[in-house]
Amino acid sequence: MLHQKLSAPFLSAILLTGSVAFAQAGPGGPPPPAGMPVDIAKDIAKDLAKDPVLLALKEALAPNAEQLKSLEERVGKWRADQRKVLEDFRKEMRGGAGGPGGPGGPGGERPSPEIRAANEKKLATKIDPLNAAFMKDLRASLADDTQRAKLDEAEKKIDLAPPRGMPNGGGRAQTPAVPLPPHMVKIELKDGVRTITSNGIPDHKPGQFPGRGNPNAISAQSYTLHMPEHPKVNAEPTPHRGLLAGVALNGIVLDPGTAEAWKNDPSTGWRQEAISPMTIAGAKMGLDTSNAHVQPNGAYHYHAAPEGLIEILCAAKGVKDGESMLLIGWSADGFPIYDHHAYSKADDAKSPLKEVHSSWRLKKGERPGGEAGPGGAYDGAYTQDFEYIAGSGDLDECNGRVGVTPEFPQGTYYYVITSEFPFISRSFRGTPDRSFAKNDHAPPGGRGRPGGTGGPGGRGGRGSGAGGPPPR
Repeated sequence: MLHQKLSAPFLSAILLTGSVAFAQAGPGGPPPPAGMPVDIAKDIAKDLAKDPVLLALKEALAPNAEQLKSLEERVGKWRADQRKVLEDFRKEMRGGAGGPGGPGGPGGERPSPEIRAANEKKLATKIDPLNAAFMKDLRASLADDTQRAKLDEAEKKIDLAPPRGMPNGGGRAQTPAVPLPPHMVKIELKDGVRTITSNGIPDHKPGQFPGRGNPNAISAQSYTLHMPEHPKVNAEPTPHRGLLAGVALNGIVLDPGTAEAWKNDPSTGWRQEAISPMTIAGAKMGLDTSNAHVQPNGAYHYHAAPEGLIEILCAAKGVKDGESMLLIGWSADGFPIYDHHAYSKADDAKSPLKEVHSSWRLKKGERPGGEAGPGGAYDGAYTQDFEYIAGSGDLDECNGRVGVTPEFPQGTYYYVITSEFPFISRSFRGTPDRSFAKNDHAPPGGRGRPGGTGGPGGRGGRGSGAGGPPPR
């Protein structure tokens, strides 16, 4: 079952506003359970028809009329119980760090990641048993093993976290996904330049957005990305420094870093990771099964292996994952990017495939504390928890190596998206093109040269233009 850890954005909404409501729905929904307080009963009656958990269970179990009535009553009571826990938790927080005027309290400032992490963990101890009891009771109520098997399968995909939002329409509620525009991507080679034009809509099913850990909806972008067809390896790596890492073959951008930082202050140098054993900002910051989530401007982007795209590429080749090197996309410097399987001998295409690994490792010992750092053991929650140890893995500090590939039988430098940090490279081996700048006005002409357009999203940078929200 999915871990029901509450997201930091949702938790902050509770602490800042002092209340919570459920996904909005129109009239005509199923009635709430009997005996419920009037105000809560009204909310449940209004919201239950579009409750994402109820909709998922109805689709999976295909209940008859009598079973449906029972299911609606169970979900309604469970949501009411969740609401009571959240309201009680808010009252409890009034006297502490989440109290009125304090970090996370009504009228107070946004709590730090550390306070949110502690509050999130505390609230989870109250919500998780409630969710587990709901599923246990529901399973026991099912008539036969067939329905129980269907429930077990559906449970893997159901998010039992309470929907976000505030009563009386005062906040953004979690709503079912709206239909997305058709996927569009075009790749052209001309005069030594590879150009990828995309609307940023994936060609595989994304997760639920807005959703737990990510409050943003996917929307079409306007990417025009350029890279050299014949890139050159530089003597020293170049950090990303405000550039996207690259773009996948389906036109979805690769952006492994985050905007979240210790004390909400990027100048501290402690940047949080989207994927780690302990992710402060919520369960993988709302990443879906393709390791992607959504920017405030609606840009869907990958933080690690694009699993949905990999499935499509494997199907097109008629192979299973791991049976072939898979070209995933292109780096901003023009070098190819592959999935985490490559030839055992980099220069021998006849050698067996193996999973290749990065040469980045967790540091040993404790982080600096006090004003110098967040303290605690190096556990992968922050980018600075890792260090490069040459030769400890298969790849260099840019998560790449030189070797032959199906597309480059004579050999090339290529990047690998690994299953461990840094997942997607955090620096460039070649010279990146300025069309990959995030929230940046490229020089007149784009691509760092006269005569072209701006960065991703057309003139003015990534979708929303310069000065937009900091990207994750």
